[in-house]
Parts: sequence; C-alpha cells; structure tokens
Amino acid sequence: METGGLIGLILGMITASIGLYVGRKQAEKKRALDELHEHVWQKARSVSWYITTATIYILLFLVLIGITISAIKVLSILLIVHLFSWAVAGSYVQLQLASASDADAQIYKFLISFFVLLGIGFIIISLIVI
Repeated sequence: METGGLIGLILGMITASIGLYVGRKQAEKKRALDELHEHVWQKARSVSWYITTATIYILLFLVLIGITISAIKVLSILLIVHLFSWAVAGSYVQLQLASASDADAQIYKFLISFFVLLGIGFIIISLIVI
C-alpha cells in the first residue's frame, strides 16, 4: 500500500471521528438530538443506500463491458457516493423541514449546493483517473 494513501486513510478516520464526536456534543448542548433528527437522518441513510446500490450496478456494468477498475478505486467511488448522497439527502430533508426559518433554509441550500458541486468534482476526477 502506498504510504500517502495509508496516512490519508488514517488521518481521515481520525478527523471524521473527532468531527462526529464534537458535532454530537454540540448537538446535545442545543438539545438537537431528538426524534425529528433521528427521522431525518434515517430517511437520508435510506436514500443514500438506494443511490449506492445504483452505483454498484453501474460499476458492475462497466466491469462487464470490459473496463478494468481496481478494487481500491471501486471502493473509493462507493464510499464517496454513499457519504455524499447521505449528506445531500439529509440536508434536503432538513431544508424541507426548515422552510419556516429563512436563515436555516439558506444554510441548507448552501450545504446542498456545496455537496453536489463537490460530488460532481469527485466524479469528474474519478473519470479522468480511470
């Protein structure tokens, strides 16, 4: 395994774990971890798995028509698609619920736009690299 990839993987996991921990602690302080929060992110996970399943079928199709893709690239694409679709779906559901507060709606619109653009960028980079 490449040293840079290994370092990136480990630092990514550490950074994500710290971010998750700090985010959950902040949400607990604001009493934001309620049934509505659980419903939103459960629905987002469901949507994300549908998108991930479609991506698996697309990758299988590419392999069946003769395109060679390494396992690390396939797993990376699946991870990126899954996490980005989860974030976009969760932000979209939150946007639907936050329509009463204009400030919250603007934040969620920004997040959705950011994640969609970032996802498109990763797709373009992945297509160039493959």
